[in-house]
Amino acid sequence: MFRFNDELLLSADDRDLAQKKYPRVFFALDHPDLRAEFETVDRLANAAKKRSRSIGCLTLVFAVASLLTFPLEPLITAASGATSVSLDLFKAIAIVGAVCGVLAIIFGNLGLAFGKSKRRWLQMRLMTERMRQWQAQYITAHMPDIVAAAGSEAGRTGYVAARELAFERFKRSFLSQISSEYTKYTRREAVGHMGQTIVDRAGQQAFWIDPAWAKAAARKLPEDQDGVLEEIFSACEETRLLGQVQYTNYILSSEGSFWSLPRKQIAMLGNTMFALVLLAFLSNFLALMIAIWPVPSFDQTVVGSFAIIFAILAVGTRSVEEGLHPQRELARMELYAAQVNAALQQFTSSNSPGRKVDALKMLEKASTDEMIEFLDANEHARFVL
Repeated sequence: MFRFNDELLLSADDRDLAQKKYPRVFFALDHPDLRAEFETVDRLANAAKKRSRSIGCLTLVFAVASLLTFPLEPLITAASGATSVSLDLFKAIAIVGAVCGVLAIIFGNLGLAFGKSKRRWLQMRLMTERMRQWQAQYITAHMPDIVAAAGSEAGRTGYVAARELAFERFKRSFLSQISSEYTKYTRREAVGHMGQTIVDRAGQQAFWIDPAWAKAAARKLPEDQDGVLEEIFSACEETRLLGQVQYTNYILSSEGSFWSLPRKQIAMLGNTMFALVLLAFLSNFLALMIAIWPVPSFDQTVVGSFAIIFAILAVGTRSVEEGLHPQRELARMELYAAQVNAALQQFTSSNSPGRKVDALKMLEKASTDEMIEFLDANEHARFVL
């Protein structure tokens, strides 16, 4: 079985398996130049994402640390007494808190460092997703050419040469112009009630990377006397359709990295916020009870400080949720999963080659729409209190 979300055959094992299972069309599945370009950009995108998330979380740490300065004063006084040492310690903490507040404003609200690194991550992620889509769309649009080329070495060589020329045009017109292309994909023209962004969706063919491919994909498929077309369809099903099904199943699960799974983020952050708010209310209630019925061994201001601390930590946790926006991510992925499964259902239930191609088109349109929504959601997400 191929690894999910690896239609580019990035691993040597997947390439060996594809060559054994689909020997006659392997030349169309294997694209070394695109794969090399993808791996380079993907590494940079992952590093930029890690840097962006780190800066965002650090911004929240600065903000929370600044807000915690005031409620710490009663705790310091209670621990060390009203001495010059405690006063000096609180002054030092106050200075640190002020510095943290300034840094939080700079990095969070002004978007310095965080905004730049986040945009760099999203631009490179746009590049990688369009490269995935380029590979899938090129195969979908050129199935008659693959069938014609599969029978001879000269045909395979000609197909690969034409594909390389098309990929070079894509690199010059899109990959090397990613700043302007990114602006086009993240410009808000209309937003639906579920956050689904609408960008230039006048027609059902708007998802094609090269508009000429829409016409190419509409060509009548040749008779499949040698089974080459069936081999192409089988490869598309296993590497693209089933790969996307497995990918959505993973993202919608709760087993894996916290930073990758929105359902896990909702559960963990929700439970943490509930616990902190509960502790804040309990501390506040206890402080009020002490104010009404004083207890010599308990200082009301100390207990009240704990209530403020828990409340601030709850707000900080909420800000992490705002930055990760797991509810919107979950809704986006649930919609995409439904569209992927619909495409797979049409593909597997149809005996018509034309209907199978239509199912692949459905998948590519859904992939493009999901990518646009991903970019919009993350472009406007910020880690700020």
